[in-house]
Formats: sequence, structure tokens, C-alpha cells
Amino acid sequence: MKRLIPTLLLVIICIGGFWYASSKDFFKESKAPAASLVKVNKDEVASFTIKVADGEIELQRKDGKWTMSKPSPLPLNDYSADGWIESFNSLSKDKTVDANAADLAQFGLDKPSQQFKVTLNNGSSHTISIGAPVAIQGFSYAILSGSPEVFRLSDSQSKPLAMTPIDFMEKSPVKLEYDQIRSMSVEWKGQKWAITKTDTDKKAYESDWKLDEKVVKGPDANEYLSRLKFLSTEQPARPASGIKMNSPELKVEVKSVDASQKEITTVYLGKVEQDNVWFMKEGTEWAYAVPADSIQELANKDLAQPQAETPPAGLAPGTLMQPPTGIPAQPPTK
Repeated sequence: MKRLIPTLLLVIICIGGFWYASSKDFFKESKAPAASLVKVNKDEVASFTIKVADGEIELQRKDGKWTMSKPSPLPLNDYSADGWIESFNSLSKDKTVDANAADLAQFGLDKPSQQFKVTLNNGSSHTISIGAPVAIQGFSYAILSGSPEVFRLSDSQSKPLAMTPIDFMEKSPVKLEYDQIRSMSVEWKGQKWAITKTDTDKKAYESDWKLDEKVVKGPDANEYLSRLKFLSTEQPARPASGIKMNSPELKVEVKSVDASQKEITTVYLGKVEQDNVWFMKEGTEWAYAVPADSIQELANKDLAQPQAETPPAGLAPGTLMQPPTGIPAQPPTK
């Protein structure tokens, strides 16, 4: 019997090892990642076009910068345009439906519901056309230009390409670096206050600041600066030339320094229109519709104070709360 023990232990170890390997899929052949339908170098892309039911968007690259030619110009966030190309490069077919389709109408591809086209600097282009949805939810028929193959494409892959003009727009009208700020003044509907850094050799959150005649600590000063830095919009920007700024209700003046410690003064103006304030940096091309509530918060001289804890319902103000069961009450301090 003693001779059988080592053999039994070896059998148990082998069974355990086999079970562990099976649970980790060691015996399954790894599935190769799906190949991309198209692979383009983003630096060689001259333009791309999005055609959907709502209209057409076209972005062009000029002198290394993206511009929107359709439906109308907007200030663009370059990261969004580059991200769109990355999404285009990541497209891969789920399954071939018809390797040599003769009738595209049966797949809804004679009149595609969506088309995404990338044109390169050499004039060549690649277009993905998307047709009718497949019976299996979450997929649609699609075809690549220059190929007769109809394939199945996941809607989760095509959705990031169906962007709107506002998705490409730069939504933040203010760019600033906290540590470079020396002072900020805000004038809103006749009321004005200013905050000034007292120790310019320190970082913004380390230095004391002077709010009119009151001293505030760096973290509180950063909150005032953040109100300006994080202004944003969800509406299309307008050309600043179309906004009358002759009598603005808002004026923000920021004094900062550049890398050479040269002082720079930047002025922002705002004009009220219903529930928004058309906000712009003086001397620039675009104005942004910022919610009036955000501007009111920016103009508020006081920081929000933490709310005092309210006693439970039915407990009169000033009444001592009883401690939890088992903990003796402390006598009042004399």
C-alpha cells in the first residue's frame, strides 16, 4: 500500500494540473484578432467625410490644422479629429455575408444610411458604406469601396464614426495655467472684484492671494480660477464678429506671465442673450454660448460654505442628541 501512495499523489497532481489548464483555456487555440478593413496613416489624411441621415460633415487638414468645411466652420478640437481616424482604422468585419454581391439593394447598400470616407494626400480614398440592419441585433450590412464583398459590421464599431459637428468642436473658450496667473478681475453687471497673487515665486496653491482686501489661501484661490478655466458650452460657437460687444455685461481680465516672465493681459467679454452669455476672448474669432448660471457662479465673490448638519426631524434646535445605546453620555463641559 505504501508503494501506491506516491503513484496516487502523482495522479492527483496530474488531474489537478489538467483541470487548472482547462479552466485557463490552455488547450484552446487562441483566436487571432480581426484584421482592420482599412489602415491609413493619420498624418497622410487630407480630409474625411461623414454622411448620415441628418446631413454631411467634412473636415479638411490645412497646414497641419483641421478645419470644418461642411456644414459650416467651427473652432475644432484636434484630438477629436485624430480620434475619429483612429476609430476608422479600428473597423473590422464580423462576418462575410456575400463575397461577390451583385444586388446591393437587398442589403440596403444601394442607398446607404451612413457613409464614412477618408481621402489621403495622394488623392486616393477609402469609403465604408453601411446599409440595412442585419436580423441579428447590433449588426448592419456594410461594404468597402473597391470591393464587391458585403460583410457584417458591428454597430458598436460604426457608432463612434457617426459624430455631429458639435462633437468635433472645442467647447472650452478659456486656456490658462494656474501657476502663471498673477491676478484676475471679474466685472459682472456693474459689480467688480479682483484676486491677486501675493507670492509670485510660489505655485498657485501654495501662495496666499488677496481678494480685494481679504487674504485667501491657495486652494481657495484655485477655486476662483477654476470657475473661469472650466467654462464650457454645448452649443455651436458663432463668429465673434456677429456678436455686438459694445456694452458687455461681463468683463474678465487675467494677468499672467509667459515662460520668459513677460506679463500678458488677456481680456474676456460677455453679452447676455436669454439664458446664455456669449463669451469671447477679446481679439479672437469665436464666441461661445456659456450658461448664464456658470457666469453667475464665476462672478460670485463668495465661496460656497459647507452646510451645517441639520438635526433629525422632531428634534428641537439646541437639544442634545442621545448617544448610541451602551455609550455613556458625556457631561457638559463647565
